[in-house]
Amino acid sequence: MFNPQERSQFLNFAGLIEGGLALAALGIGWCVSINPVEHLSWDWLAFGWGVLATVPTFAIFWLTYRYPVGSLRKIREFLSRELAPSLSNLHWYDLVLLSILAGVAEELLFRGLLQPWIGRACNSAGAGQFLTNLVFGVVHWVTPLYALLACVIGNYLSWLMTLTEPNNLLTPMVTHTIHDYLAFLVIVAEYRRKRETTNDETPNDEGMMNPE
Repeated sequence: MFNPQERSQFLNFAGLIEGGLALAALGIGWCVSINPVEHLSWDWLAFGWGVLATVPTFAIFWLTYRYPVGSLRKIREFLSRELAPSLSNLHWYDLVLLSILAGVAEELLFRGLLQPWIGRACNSAGAGQFLTNLVFGVVHWVTPLYALLACVIGNYLSWLMTLTEPNNLLTPMVTHTIHDYLAFLVIVAEYRRKRETTNDETPNDEGMMNPE
């Protein structure tokens, strides 16, 4: 039986999902004559932009996760309940691997395949970007606000491709990967902090509070 809080099972499941997305992007791309890695190449400038571009996305995430207001509380509650227990059982290098898988696979699928494919079908690059990131928001649906934020971030990632000439998929991949890794660290740290606080406040067998 699948136990998401068991390290190896969670990693295998995540690897299958993200690996499946990458294979789907390559396979579908071959069928529709679109190469998802056509605009992917190593370039230090593209890599550097990817690192710098993480600053605003992570800053927004940290503020909204650490100090949630309104509908943001539902997002934090969902991540704390559904994701944090599994992530907290992983090593730091597991989180790195998980982040790379997500950053590479999702960018291959959305920015590498779907965006040019939809753009070609609509005969409009702008429509391709908008509709692709609309789908990006929908598949990240946790709450309506979360989906909207994912859609905005998706458009930001699409824009990052255009920062270099020629366009380079490496930039959004780097941003996506680093953002996910830092977000995972925040989620885990907050979950462990809350768990330690709860344990400290739990009465022991003698009815006394656990000492700090």
